[in-house]
Amino acid sequence: MFAVDAALFPLLPELAIILSFSFRPPGLDAFVWGLLLLGIAMAGEGVGNTALYGFVRRVLIRGGHMPAWLERSMKRWTEFLVLKDERIILLNRIAPVVPMVGAFIAACRWDFRRSLAYILIGAGAKYSVLLALSGFIGVAYDPLLARWVTVGLVVAVVGVSLAASLLYRTRAGAPPRPPA
Repeated sequence: MFAVDAALFPLLPELAIILSFSFRPPGLDAFVWGLLLLGIAMAGEGVGNTALYGFVRRVLIRGGHMPAWLERSMKRWTEFLVLKDERIILLNRIAPVVPMVGAFIAACRWDFRRSLAYILIGAGAKYSVLLALSGFIGVAYDPLLARWVTVGLVVAVVGVSLAASLLYRTRAGAPPRPPA
């Protein structure tokens, strides 16, 4: 699921990891279960973005099948952003302003190793926070109530991320103000 989310289309992996954490196999320590899920999430993010990067770079760009207008549009889009290089991948975890990151890595000619490091650091931080939050809520509340509270929090986080992304895109695309 994490690989498909990273490579093709959004599947709300935040919700998947929280729900997976709440359905821990009997007898398995919550911390160990969280580490396993974190590893799966990070591996999926890495594989999905690498697969998309590889496809765009080898098949579309090197193969001469990448529409020039699309490549120019992707490069122009990054010119509007606060960070114009690989570092935008970290900001993308909070306010998703760059869809299909693997394709942007290829089209914008970003350093792949640095980009992959940012993908893994961002995924590790984001999913660690979600899992820790879910673990703390699971200790404080009844398991069924904890599941609903964490799902509600994830939906709120995704909503805030989308709102931040829309706000950022609106401000990035807005013309500069005239001097007063």
